[in-house]
Amino acid sequence: MTGRIDILATDDRPGRITTRTGVNRFHYAYELPPGGTEGLSVGGLVTFELKKGDDQMAVGVCPKDEAKASAGAESRLEVRYQGFEQTNNVRAFKFQAWRTGQENQEAVVTVDLALLRKYGITIQEGPALCLRLLEAELQQPTPNDPQALKRGLTDKEMMAHVACRPGKKR
Repeated sequence: MTGRIDILATDDRPGRITTRTGVNRFHYAYELPPGGTEGLSVGGLVTFELKKGDDQMAVGVCPKDEAKASAGAESRLEVRYQGFEQTNNVRAFKFQAWRTGQENQEAVVTVDLALLRKYGITIQEGPALCLRLLEAELQQPTPNDPQALKRGLTDKEMMAHVACRPGKKR
């Protein structure tokens, strides 16, 4: 598992690691590893396993180099559709995005339903359209900005989608 240290362990008190899966957060206690706190810091990314018979205790806590975690084959991007929420005429498609060895992040793409109708895009195409655009955007190197994962589908992107669709068969 992968998480971040919230509280650094000492000789006389356990530390705490937090993992994030979408909007859910999970906390695990951990004891001072045999190597002490070398390489561990508050906010630092770590890998760990759960102690057999105690799913609240982390063992084998090791620091994870964030630069290495986001490079190479290990950093394959995964995006999963989680559903949608609608407020008035705006539908927010929710996704969970992550790279191997990194924390999950929630991504939201909002769509004005009037624009879908304007371009003849069915509501059923919405999640797939948003997913393709989100995957392409997340492949680009971006700062660790939580707002980078919240965006609206633009008029221009919808026109490009319509232009790429195969012609109707008669």
